[in-house]
Amino acid sequence: MPRNTASGRFLLRVDPSLHAALRREAATHGLSLNAYCAQKLASPSGRSLEFPSASEAVRRVDEMFGNSLVGIAVFGSWARGEATEGSNVDVLIVVDKDFAITRSLYRDWDDGPLPSNELPVDPHIVHLPTNRTVPSALWAEVAVNGIVVFEHGLRLSRHLAAVRRFLADGQMRRQTVHGKGYWTDGHGGSGRGFAVDDVRRATVRLQAIAVLHRATSWADVVRESQETAELALKGLLRSAGIEPPHLHDVSAVLVREQERLPESVRKHVDRMAAVSRDLRRDRELAFYGAEDLIPSDFYGERDALRALEGARFVVDTVASVVTASD
Repeated sequence: MPRNTASGRFLLRVDPSLHAALRREAATHGLSLNAYCAQKLASPSGRSLEFPSASEAVRRVDEMFGNSLVGIAVFGSWARGEATEGSNVDVLIVVDKDFAITRSLYRDWDDGPLPSNELPVDPHIVHLPTNRTVPSALWAEVAVNGIVVFEHGLRLSRHLAAVRRFLADGQMRRQTVHGKGYWTDGHGGSGRGFAVDDVRRATVRLQAIAVLHRATSWADVVRESQETAELALKGLLRSAGIEPPHLHDVSAVLVREQERLPESVRKHVDRMAAVSRDLRRDRELAFYGAEDLIPSDFYGERDALRALEGARFVVDTVASVVTASD
């Protein structure tokens, strides 16, 4: 909603269920809804799961982006009511298409962190999509679970409404594996740019692993092979219109969604899934070690060769279909 710039005030938009909960809390404290909300924003209660310094977060965003700011939405575990002591508050910051999104914006945010005794705020700076037929997984997630807390005009709310209509038509679906969600679309390839970048970087990583191998750093070969295979497999899934879950082992998604993959790689799904599972098991051990287990003593050349061969097989197989036309 538009700000009242003369008074320095702005309006917050919340969903009906949150509005009802706030009204009940205000009545419990014998306050009007406006007075209660003002009190909560100005002086957070200190509970770890409150929206950390909401008024300060909005002020910071407005200060950084000014008239280029389209709106702000909170999403992720906090918006779903699933936040824990170790969670972040994911904040979507939507800016006009002509505003350049650079690394320095995130550095500027990090240079002035919000109070550390509350959940940290993790910004996600994006443009408002235009002429996009298939929404990204991020926009689908925000449309379903996000809460718009501030906007200039109604462009953000209208876009989210359009995404919800798209989802209601069944053109994108949210799936779950091992407790983590991921999105699939019925068109395939909506994440083409990310897919190509994933596979390109995985290919470059193979060269870095070769350096570690020559240095006989076997544990590091194992660890880097896992990350390389993970990156390549997520690129394959994205090329098929599947936004992978935030898991290091995506073998379950690979097997479940194999019919969506190019025919030429389906025959390799079982082997690629086995590589993903095996390397995931060694991911932490190869990096951190464990009680009575020093990585450099535990892993040998045979382990490193097996890991590298697995990663190379995955990258070569995936690159043959994802980057072949580039």
